[in-house]
Amino acid sequence: MRILWFFAAALAAVGQAREPENLAALVDEMAVLERVLGAALQSEVPRWAGSRYDFDALRRQTGVHLEPWLQESVRTIKAEYLARQGIVVSLQFSHRPSARDLPNFVFETMARSGEIHLPGLVTSLKPDDFAELKRLVDERDEARTKRSELERAWQMELRNAKAISVPTRPEVSGPTGREISAVMGRQNELHRAIVEEIQRLRGRLAEPAEESSTDNIHGALVQAVCDYARLKSLPDGEHLTLKVRQGKGPFEGGTTRSQWTYHVLAKQDVVECRKGTIDAAELRHRAYVY
Repeated sequence: MRILWFFAAALAAVGQAREPENLAALVDEMAVLERVLGAALQSEVPRWAGSRYDFDALRRQTGVHLEPWLQESVRTIKAEYLARQGIVVSLQFSHRPSARDLPNFVFETMARSGEIHLPGLVTSLKPDDFAELKRLVDERDEARTKRSELERAWQMELRNAKAISVPTRPEVSGPTGREISAVMGRQNELHRAIVEEIQRLRGRLAEPAEESSTDNIHGALVQAVCDYARLKSLPDGEHLTLKVRQGKGPFEGGTTRSQWTYHVLAKQDVVECRKGTIDAAELRHRAYVY
């Protein structure tokens, strides 16, 4: 009987469980909030990157588009509701980019051309720092040219063998084949040496200073809330919390540091900002930030 009594009490407790009022409306509102905040930030982030780097000048000098390596982006955005607390919007950004994120071929291009002072980048390196990389890249380029010549000679030997009806093809172990193998082996050695030398140059780059991109992102996020967050279904007295995660740049080995920042905005303040009673700067000032 005692077991049955506890089971009945448990069922009664489950029956008394409540869900927040207007939950369906809140879910719909959060879906809209995700979309509008994400769209607003995706349009703003490239502007900050463009103000930090002259992408047109970089493209003219390197011949490639460097935006994918130097431009921050919104990685994920997700909203959820905590009963009697409010809406929490979690946003994750890619790590803050720097010259250390440039791909290897950009360092190789700088070594070949001698133009190392890319607009806004790698100013802490000197021309002499690239001397060893230039030597390695030049030798690898020569090895590539030599290999192409040998492979053409190999193809000629094959055609000649067919033309005179030689029953067997030229042996890989023959002089040309052995030379091709030797050149390929040297190319592999040079590739490893080039990668190591580029890593050394990256290590000599001055650690990028903490710029204002974090402040820009957080400010634009609050501005987007002021512009687009309606919060009609959110109960009065609750909050909109912006939970923002940004990478702080790569450690040695390629891993990335990151931290969360919370902006807790009172619903009433958000409503006032949307009505124009206060501006986004005042909304941010009133928020709890930690």
